[in-house]
Amino acid sequence: MRHLYPISHRSATDASASSVTPAIAIIRSTILPALLVTVCAFVTAVPAWSQQASTTTPAPKHAAKSVSRQTTHQSSASVAGQAAAAASANAPAPVSNDSYNLTVETTLRDAPSSGAIGQLQKSANVEVLAHDRGWTRVRIDGWVPDSVLMPADTTYRSNLSAADLRVNPDAARGKMVVWDVQFLAIETADPLRHGLADGEPYILARGPNSENALLYLVVPPSLMGTARALQPLARISVTARVRDGRSDPVGIPILDIQTLRRLR
Repeated sequence: MRHLYPISHRSATDASASSVTPAIAIIRSTILPALLVTVCAFVTAVPAWSQQASTTTPAPKHAAKSVSRQTTHQSSASVAGQAAAAASANAPAPVSNDSYNLTVETTLRDAPSSGAIGQLQKSANVEVLAHDRGWTRVRIDGWVPDSVLMPADTTYRSNLSAADLRVNPDAARGKMVVWDVQFLAIETADPLRHGLADGEPYILARGPNSENALLYLVVPPSLMGTARALQPLARISVTARVRDGRSDPVGIPILDIQTLRRLR
């Protein structure tokens, strides 16, 4: 019977080994591969998470700056709008250009309580421009004879002749004159006439008044229609500024026309 016990013991051990072997096989075939897949997935995901964190982390700062700038811009716009509204509220209300008739004969003054510059008859029509402490600034439309007018320009010289221009051309340059002259023709400047631009239109005239001097009167574009309608030998009145009192090569004065009208 003794020889049977070892055999029985080996059989138990073999049975135990045989029962453990399938369990190890199951662990190797199922649990270890799943664990390995999990570890690999974790290792792979860590760099992606790190890169995503480094990329998205500054975003809130930029967003904060953008919100801050937008808020600042809105605040500035709000302040500017309030300032404009305050300025508009404090500005005097504009006066419409209304038409009125005077109820009595009235003295016209250049400023409130200043000296008289004219007299307006009763029922004269005036245009209201502004109000100031009980005074009203007005504009009146009317007509006066040409003969009573003279330029307000401080360079105006009433007694300057063509001979004066030729004698002292430097002193005469830039002076304003009002001359009655005789229209001869409209010409176009060429390079031989110094003091005139090539192609510049000018009136060839004789005068002023009783003088028999030739004159070059430069015509601005705004007066070309009036100049072209003139007939040869017509008498015209010009307000002009001296450009050159004695031009080369023959010493003819050159003037720039400011106003031009035909005399009756």
